[in-house]
Amino acid sequence: MLRWLRSGMWWIPLTFALLVGGVGAYAYRALEASTRAQLERELGSILQADLKALRIWVEGQKAIVRAEASRPLLLPAVLELRSLAAAGGAEAEQTRGRVLEAVEMLLGPVVREHGYGNYVVLDESARVLADSDGRLLGQRLSVDRSSQQRLLAGEALFVRAVRDVTGGDPDAFAAQGTHFHGVAPIRDGAEVVGALVFRVPASGGFSEILQVARMGQSGETYAFDEDGRMLSESRFAEELVGLGVLPRDAGERKLARIEIRDPGGNLVEGHVPELPLRARPLTRMAADAVAGGSGSDVTGYRDYRGVEVIGAWTWLPELSLGVSTEIDRAEAYAGLASLRWIFGALCAVLLLGAAAMFADSYLLGRLQNRFDRARKLGRYEIVEKIGEGGMGKVYRARHALLRRPTAVKLLDAGSASEEAVRRFEREVQSASSLTHPNTIAIFDYGRTPEGTLYYAMEYLEGTTVAELVAADGAQPEARVVHLMRQAAASLAEAHSVGLVHRDLKPSNVMLCTRGGMHDFVKVLDFGLVRDLTGADAGADLALTRVESLTGTPLYLSPEALESPERVGPWSDVYQLGAVAYYLLTGRHVFVGESLVEVLSQHLNKTPAPPSQMRGETISADLEKLVLQCLEKDPDRRPGSGAELEEALAECRVDGAWTPRQAREWWAEYARSRALHGTEDGASIGSCPSGWQVDLTERARTRSD
Repeated sequence: MLRWLRSGMWWIPLTFALLVGGVGAYAYRALEASTRAQLERELGSILQADLKALRIWVEGQKAIVRAEASRPLLLPAVLELRSLAAAGGAEAEQTRGRVLEAVEMLLGPVVREHGYGNYVVLDESARVLADSDGRLLGQRLSVDRSSQQRLLAGEALFVRAVRDVTGGDPDAFAAQGTHFHGVAPIRDGAEVVGALVFRVPASGGFSEILQVARMGQSGETYAFDEDGRMLSESRFAEELVGLGVLPRDAGERKLARIEIRDPGGNLVEGHVPELPLRARPLTRMAADAVAGGSGSDVTGYRDYRGVEVIGAWTWLPELSLGVSTEIDRAEAYAGLASLRWIFGALCAVLLLGAAAMFADSYLLGRLQNRFDRARKLGRYEIVEKIGEGGMGKVYRARHALLRRPTAVKLLDAGSASEEAVRRFEREVQSASSLTHPNTIAIFDYGRTPEGTLYYAMEYLEGTTVAELVAADGAQPEARVVHLMRQAAASLAEAHSVGLVHRDLKPSNVMLCTRGGMHDFVKVLDFGLVRDLTGADAGADLALTRVESLTGTPLYLSPEALESPERVGPWSDVYQLGAVAYYLLTGRHVFVGESLVEVLSQHLNKTPAPPSQMRGETISADLEKLVLQCLEKDPDRRPGSGAELEEALAECRVDGAWTPRQAREWWAEYARSRALHGTEDGASIGSCPSGWQVDLTERARTRSD
């Protein structure tokens, strides 16, 4: 020991220990600060996504009541009920009964179809002319001046609780429970002669909308009123029943008993509150929100269960309610908590663990590679995995007999949701019904004995428009027209049979060689296609509504943001126009620092002319057509892929893109790939919808 001390070698491990300890402590503090900032961003993003979905849902409810109030058969019924109410007498009463039956035949199916609680028809003086169960007939409801003026001006309203419209007692209008009301005026020409009211339960679409995005296993997003009462369904309702906080009765009444108040301790861990429910203070979040505030807290506060949480919140004055998204603090900071305990041990075993993990992963990788190569799916031999995304995994394969290179997409039906399986099957059905040479071709579809769904398609070797522009910059006008005509021709067939792609973007338009033809375009990924024909159109919209809200923000059409039900061939034209803009300029039509900023520009901002972004003159015909495709009003765009293809064919552009130029470009492309060691076929016609990407970073791409 003394010799070792005299040698001075002791300072080496000591210095190393101090250095590692100091660096580790600094790294931990930096990681903690970074984690807090990341959590704050994630909470804010989730809250904004839920608010966007909520506002779209509210507009949808207003559109429904507005449409029903405008039905031609409703107006004469309202006018007759008004005159019968003034006439009186047995004969008038008998006639009124028949008219009320007619109103029930009109509005009853709407109530049942949308899961509404009931309906009420009012005259211009707010007297009840008809309702679902007849309990309020003849009563006169008190309507506040602001709502009355808005209704007389022809505006549809969506409000929380009937008192926001009538000033009355909510229980006097509808059954118990939290609900909203959609109200629209009934017009006789320019005159407002009444109003239609639908009761919308909070336990239906409203609660489901707030569950679109939430964090982790304990995260939840919920709404509450100015008194701190929860308006949407709680993720922890059953847990609260088990704790005795809520009674064991079922139904929407549970919502009225959950109040966003601080119990003073963790109820889950057995804390018994000292104060009765209404005497407890609102949680820190709820107190700030009901005061009209918006904010976030990633340090922690107690929620209505007494559990320490972090969250973000805002108050929506137009609906008179607050919305908050929260997650248990323990789960949010689980990584940091574990890090504190294992930091010392980690320093000792770091090198050994890294070497072991590297060796283990190397061996596992080799075993997995051998397994993948040996695996068979029906008549296809799997060669290697070449992609993975939200809709499944993609493999390069070959037919056992034909030896034809093939791309195979797989979905494990046993672990996938029913909706994912339906989307997977619909992608196959939609794409396989199309035969245009510029559309990705489907060869086969099946299910393995283990329950794995798969389909086989063309294996394409080439480059996407996204890769082309990233590597080669803005393209010549003539080449852009050449490529876009092929893509438009592919869409023309889809549009002619009532299909809309809805997810056109640079990564879904691929260039390859086919039959000796260079610059041959293939339109990929029909995973978000919508069928506009037949009785299944409504179900199709319901199935893909989430995707329509969360698609690629740089290429969403304005109507896809405002009214997803209005998406049609003109929406594909908008997206293809944005792809043409990208090819011409090397830049996206709109970029921004946030997802919300990009979406707002799609709705409100006029794009800069391509010539301005390119820095040189562009053919007037082509520039006019691209800007026409990007019009906010769908009626001002070409109406379909066929119309766009015809317009592109008539464009007069400088120069020409000849087969020889295309052949030379592809020869140089092949040499470049060989020089850099890039594998052929890295880009294929099978990239699934739902690739997990950071939308904000995508929005910033090429924004310089």
